[in-house]
Amino acid sequence: MNLQLVTIALSPAIAMVWFFYARGAYRPERRLLVNVLFVLGTAAGLLALVLNQMVERYTALWAGAPEASHRILFWMLGIGLNEEFAKMLVLLLVLYPRRDFTTPYQGLLGGAAVALGFAAVENLFYLERYGTVTLLFRSVLTVPAHAFFTAPLGVAMAFAKRAPSVAGKYLWLTGGLAFAVACHGMYDIWLSLEDVWLNRVAYLHVLVLGVFVLWLMRLRLPPLAGPAERPLP
Repeated sequence: MNLQLVTIALSPAIAMVWFFYARGAYRPERRLLVNVLFVLGTAAGLLALVLNQMVERYTALWAGAPEASHRILFWMLGIGLNEEFAKMLVLLLVLYPRRDFTTPYQGLLGGAAVALGFAAVENLFYLERYGTVTLLFRSVLTVPAHAFFTAPLGVAMAFAKRAPSVAGKYLWLTGGLAFAVACHGMYDIWLSLEDVWLNRVAYLHVLVLGVFVLWLMRLRLPPLAGPAERPLP
């Protein structure tokens, strides 16, 4: 794997992180934080790879399972849940505890940064295993898809942090995760089908999610109401 191909593999994810960062609604988020989330997103990708292999090895769920129900559960739980949970774990450990995490856009940016770090390390894996044609396909479709799966989860986490009750916090967190898992799983299901026209529904799927995320960005939601908090130095 030469340096030029590595650059091609990483460039789409880095470019999208910069797009989300540059569109900051109220104040630019700290670049260091965004960079940390991106790097830890690559670690989440490695964690998800281990979890996915464990599902394939120790359960009846795998991509080539003879039962359709097992294949669907594999894409939803074996892939969608594992990968979105790995991303969420980074957000819970790094972004959620911050006292200056007060706006939904911070959550959207954080979710996108983690997801794009995840997509970047996946790109390297697919480049090594499947070559440049698969890499180009992923750069156009799968890299932005990862950001669109997880950015709404980051928004939900912002609302969870400011929820007045513990039940409300769990509702926002589980709802955001469920949304990300459903979007991710359905995307993989569309791509796994043998019919070419059904495969192309995945493009529409990503387009609709992209429009939804752009709508969230345009909302420019203000800082959420809650107890006064002193920003971190």
